[in-house]
Amino acid sequence: MDDEIGPRDRAWTARHHTGPGPAHRVHQAKGLLPDGFMTLREWAAEVAGGAAP
Repeated sequence: MDDEIGPRDRAWTARHHTGPGPAHRVHQAKGLLPDGFMTLREWAAEVAGGAAP
């Protein structure tokens, strides 16, 4: 999660993380908003093989 995600960020993530991971943009001034929490919750459930709570 970051307020700016570019090619260098994606390359760094690929080098340092072996598992799947979403690149999720966070609002610079407001932080993680409700829609962002839902997106991450759904991603985590998918990775875990279950449904989002």
